[in-house]
Amino acid sequence: MTAYTKCHGLDRGQVASFNDDRFGRALDKLYAADRATLMTDIIVTMIKKINLDMGRVHNDSTTVKAYGKIAGVTKDGLRMAKGNNKDHRPDLVHLVFSLTISSDGAIPVHYKTYPGNRTDDTTHIETWNTVREIAGKSDFIYVADSKVCTSCQLTHIVSNGGRVITVMPNTYKETKIFKEELLSTNMQRKVILKRKMTEGDCDNEYFSLFLGNYKTIDNGYTIYCGTYQVRKKGWISI
Repeated sequence: MTAYTKCHGLDRGQVASFNDDRFGRALDKLYAADRATLMTDIIVTMIKKINLDMGRVHNDSTTVKAYGKIAGVTKDGLRMAKGNNKDHRPDLVHLVFSLTISSDGAIPVHYKTYPGNRTDDTTHIETWNTVREIAGKSDFIYVADSKVCTSCQLTHIVSNGGRVITVMPNTYKETKIFKEELLSTNMQRKVILKRKMTEGDCDNEYFSLFLGNYKTIDNGYTIYCGTYQVRKKGWISI
């Protein structure tokens, strides 16, 4: 309790009142409260207090699986269900947990839980809208995996002043066109980052970009085509 006492300026008598029963009752009330609004208020306040840079955020999601006999539905209607289980356990029900962190210090700024059968490619508009409210601006860079790369989601974010960095899925025509060009021509590339590896038996890792001006067929979004290389004891792995 020493750290808690120093943080909140409590004396020993006051600290004694913070026991397990009191904490338990507080958690019960917190569970029944409007936690989403409460959390948003706390995050917005802390962003201002510590001057957190919200110029770039990173989003990802995972699945939280469950075992045994369970009701399957929470009090507020959140349903455990089977779906794309990221632990490769399609036999188990799960929830989908989405987390967004700031690039400044990797601090969580938004999270939400979805039913287990909710797909990632339907969550990003809601997430981006919430982060925009938290950040108080729309021109931050939203970094996410390829599930954000749908016409509906990209159009919504860009048309509202947002910016996105993502990975283009192999299902896009542009990916096929680039691969065919790569096989048929001697494309030039430039190393944009080289750094020492700190773990394993690798010496260096390289990030390179192919030279050229690439755009998506629809909407004209900028595409950067690159490679990642690792030098392992005299040979290169791409």
